Amino acid sequence: MMGGHQIHWLPLGLVGILAVLGFWLNQLIHQPVMVDNAGFFHEPDAIVEKFNALAFDSAGNPMHRLTTDRLTHYLDDDTNSLDHPAFQILDKRGMPVKVSAQRGLVSTTGEHIHFLGNVKLMRQDLSGHVPFTLETEYLWITPDAGIMQTDKPVTLRQGRNIITARAMQADSRTQIITLSGGVRGTYEKTH
Repeated sequence: MMGGHQIHWLPLGLVGILAVLGFWLNQLIHQPVMVDNAGFFHEPDAIVEKFNALAFDSAGNPMHRLTTDRLTHYLDDDTNSLDHPAFQILDKRGMPVKVSAQRGLVSTTGEHIHFLGNVKLMRQDLSGHVPFTLETEYLWITPDAGIMQTDKPVTLRQGRNIITARAMQADSRTQIITLSGGVRGTYEKTH
């Protein structure tokens, strides 16, 4: 045994760890802090309870009505969120179309309405025929263009006639509904 000194490594290890920790904390303190200069957060700037809006065409005829339990506007992205929206298209031919959902979003320009969650559409037939219904989880409507579309599974019903598909697009001006992806249907002939 050389000399009478013993080296204790534990205290030296702790000193080393403390030195590395001190260096790391010093680097954190001197790093620039990122600040959101925009000053906006995704928080509502306006909330309207029992919102009800009616749109008119250039001749002054009512075209469509949007109602919702609550409309929430967000300033940072200029969007409008809807709770339990209901949308009604006032068809000049006398067959109104009604859409309801759990929630919705209105685009910043107001041109598009997105319906989300338990979406139901019903087209009344005032001549006494059975109403036409549509069910899906998502429906995108462009009211002024008369376009409705979804890329989610859709079920169309009229009486006992049922058609299902994975996607749909409908144009009210041409009266054409395009279904795609695994289209299946049952048709019951009436006597």
